[in-house]
Amino acid sequence: METITGLKFVMEPSERAIQRCSELSAVFFSALVQRHNITYNQILYPYADALSLCGNPGTMSTRIFGTHILLRGVEVQVITNVMEEILSSGGLGNSALSYDVVEFRLYDGAALACDMAEFLCGEEGLRSVGDFGGMLGGFVAHWRIRECARVFASFSEMAYRRAKGAVCGLYGGRLVLSSECDCAEALSEIFTQKTGCR
Repeated sequence: METITGLKFVMEPSERAIQRCSELSAVFFSALVQRHNITYNQILYPYADALSLCGNPGTMSTRIFGTHILLRGVEVQVITNVMEEILSSGGLGNSALSYDVVEFRLYDGAALACDMAEFLCGEEGLRSVGDFGGMLGGFVAHWRIRECARVFASFSEMAYRRAKGAVCGLYGGRLVLSSECDCAEALSEIFTQKTGCR
């Protein structure tokens, strides 16, 4: 049966917390792929592939994850087991983090974009650009979510390079910039050019 499930980390938003969530998401994705036979196509958002998860030097611009995750066809129990294993290991200092898992209601295999946007919504206050939730409209099938996530990842990679690495990660559906970044307006223009959205 087709499922789309969301996982979000619950924490006090800050630049450092977003960075920790990005690191934690990479560990989570790697565990799903390596130990639970989950394919990259089942990771809908943020976009993940072999390059972004390899962790090799020079690939940091592709390794931009964050606080919210969308998955297709991954059982809630698997998500919970992997998260509990990671959090209990304490290797990333994750003891202050908790998480929520949400199963989206599907209509003929597609989710409502407004439900996705609501899930991806985060508190204001952080310097951020882009809006992944705004890229989705109407009813969205899993392949459409992943395709939009690929475009958003391309924007994030370009933003990382333009900002010279002054990127913390993703908070909900937005790219969070560190306080050293002085090119937020230019990055907003790049987002519009890449996606056609504002």
